[in-house]
Amino acid sequence: MKSMSKPLENLGGLIKIWAVPPSDIMVSGFDVQILSTSNIIELYCCPESMQMTESNKSEQASVVYDTEITAIIPGDSSETLLLLNQLSGRKWIVILLDQNEQFKASGTNSIPHRFSFDFSSGKAISDLNSHEISFHSTQLKRAIQISNPFV
Repeated sequence: MKSMSKPLENLGGLIKIWAVPPSDIMVSGFDVQILSTSNIIELYCCPESMQMTESNKSEQASVVYDTEITAIIPGDSSETLLLLNQLSGRKWIVILLDQNEQFKASGTNSIPHRFSFDFSSGKAISDLNSHEISFHSTQLKRAIQISNPFV
């Protein structure tokens, strides 16, 4: 008989998001190898805004996963806008670090995520300027758990 153990830690949310160009990373099964760090972008996001969802959906006799990683980047500066424009419209594999200090890789070399973002200035003085970002794709497999790829 197979059984599932109770997890030792089960905290929700993400700590960090990295965007990696598919040419700078090799994803094979459950193995990830960073080929170059020079084009990797580490994103600073509001701590409790980061989220990843993977939803099953059936497509022509197979199951695929509608995958989206969202977050809010606070502020509005020319530096932030320049970086977001560099991310925009390009394809990315996303590495995530969750609150349980587990790394995941989402996207593959053949099916990377697309990046998009929206800006909001808020309605009132107490609201904050921010950019809502999204990495989105339809994957054939779920994101994989990996060891720390940056060591």
